[in-house]
Amino acid sequence: MKPEDLIDPASLPEELQWVSSHYRLHPDDPVYLLIAWHWQRVKASEDILQAAIVEMKTALDARIEVLADSADAIAGVNAVLNQMQQEMVNRPAIFGKELETQLRQPVTNAVERLRAMEKVLGLAARTFRVARRRHLLATLLTGVALGAIGAIVLFRA
Repeated sequence: MKPEDLIDPASLPEELQWVSSHYRLHPDDPVYLLIAWHWQRVKASEDILQAAIVEMKTALDARIEVLADSADAIAGVNAVLNQMQQEMVNRPAIFGKELETQLRQPVTNAVERLRAMEKVLGLAARTFRVARRRHLLATLLTGVALGAIGAIVLFRA
């Protein structure tokens, strides 16, 4: 801006035009020039401040958006954590039911096999008991027969 532009009364705002007319300042007066220069500096500072405010607002808006997204993500994480906690609380019962359904048939099959084996082994056990009794009876009879033969041999001799 040139100094000639500063002394143009039309370039000043109404407030400063009122000051110059009230105090009867002439555009050639150094005070008038100082007021105009000061007003131009303040106006330039306001423009710089407005630009800085817009830049700061843009940066803050982006950060606020990121924070809002983060808050939404955290809320989602909290919901998932609550759901997982419920699952973990209910998991033993669910696991018990799953284990029961998975093991019921194999355990039933194993019990049936054991019962069938018990029947077969019951017959074998009876057979062994009878065979043992027969073996003991045969041993007893052999002992009696040998004792009788031994007694006969002793009496004849």
